[in-house]
Amino acid sequence: MNLPTLYEIKEEYLSALTELTDLDDEAVVDTLDALKGTLKVKSANVAKFTEHLKNTIQGMKEAEQRIAQRRKTIERKIARLQQYIKEAMESTGILKIETNEIELTIVKNPPRVAIGMEKGIPDKYFNTKKIVSLDKSKLSVDLKNGVEVPGCSLESTTRLRIK
Repeated sequence: MNLPTLYEIKEEYLSALTELTDLDDEAVVDTLDALKGTLKVKSANVAKFTEHLKNTIQGMKEAEQRIAQRRKTIERKIARLQQYIKEAMESTGILKIETNEIELTIVKNPPRVAIGMEKGIPDKYFNTKKIVSLDKSKLSVDLKNGVEVPGCSLESTTRLRIK
């Protein structure tokens, strides 16, 4: 048995509310109860499907974490092996190895800044960052207490809770 879509059930229910005014009260109640039952079944099934999707997402997140951990492990292994090769080449004085498949060369890196004691560095070398952010908690308290804040208002919305 295929149930109509939730949209179709909702439209049928709203249509019945306006069209059933000519029928006696018992017929109206029976019709609306039947439609409401269909709406409840369909809504429950859709909610169950969303729970299934949430579980699928959780499984994906766990898989992503395992894959990320594995990737990091392999990246560390690559770094260790490359450091191993570099140390072996430097300690033997061999700065270049060429084969048919690969070429290894010890090269100088560009100079980088090494910081010894940060306290002794002049202020002109420091950047000052100013971060401005909106305090929504404070705004909420003031708006709830009746304070008029230009450009702001309290708004109430609804959400679906599935238990």
